[in-house]
Amino acid sequence: MHIGVVLMLSELTPKVTEVAPMVEERGFESLWVGEHTHLPVATVHSYTKGRYAGDKAKGGYVPDYYKRFLDPYVTLAMAAACTRTLRIGTCIALPAEHSPLILAKEIATLDFLSGGRFEFGLGYGWNPLEMQNNGFEKADRRQVMREKIAAMKALWTEPTAGYSGKFVEFTESWSFPKPIQSPHPPILVGAAATPANLADIVEWADGWLPVRSFLAEGVGNGIEKLRAAARSAGRDPDELSVSIVDPEGSMGGKRSIEEFTRRMVTPDDLRAYEEQGVYRLVLGVPVSDLDFLQRALDAVAACRTTAGV
Repeated sequence: MHIGVVLMLSELTPKVTEVAPMVEERGFESLWVGEHTHLPVATVHSYTKGRYAGDKAKGGYVPDYYKRFLDPYVTLAMAAACTRTLRIGTCIALPAEHSPLILAKEIATLDFLSGGRFEFGLGYGWNPLEMQNNGFEKADRRQVMREKIAAMKALWTEPTAGYSGKFVEFTESWSFPKPIQSPHPPILVGAAATPANLADIVEWADGWLPVRSFLAEGVGNGIEKLRAAARSAGRDPDELSVSIVDPEGSMGGKRSIEEFTRRMVTPDDLRAYEEQGVYRLVLGVPVSDLDFLQRALDAVAACRTTAGV
């Protein structure tokens, strides 16, 4: 089983050019960053009702880092430039909020320049205002996503491609470079195990990238649902990878290294994930300062060594 880290980098944290080599040097397989194109001021998040809200809920509190996401593709290009083998991925990107013509070229260029190391983790999005500001309604997000992914796949894999849909329309066009990975970078859907989401994964994705806390019935049960959906659709379940995201280590603000290690995964957890068929575990690590980040990475690396995964 592979182990990666997801980092909430911003202009207030250590730079990715400092962090990515540290991640690679400790033997982690991958580095992942998230995306929000912007944060509308009127946004109200589920955090306003959840455990992180506290007294701030009355004001429609949204965690500060939602305001500060760096562009993921520029960030990952910088990570690729200062590493050699580290895979780089989005966790989670929001392709429905982009032009497929522009995003297809950006991703193909990133995959080309990184030597074929990019993983395209994506989601449908949760913020209605963010979607409206990017030109569509939340009710349409699944169809918008499907059309844009189909259009990008065509641009990546065909000599020339055009597309005519409800939300995407462009004439027959050349789009270069093509991605190094064939037929394109792995597409991993970050979503709960609902029938509609699993049907999408089976139909047009290469894997599943759910957040562990969203799997109310457990990781093993979620994996079996995915495999059953694949079999029902006539697809080989082994074609679909499962990467579990556990961002807990990066949540909750500043803490001591002792508190971080108390709450992080254990060797037994890692072995259990591997036995359940998890291909990759993506762990959140705090990025408040470089020294703490290094110590946290060391703690996770030691856990991985103990577990023998």
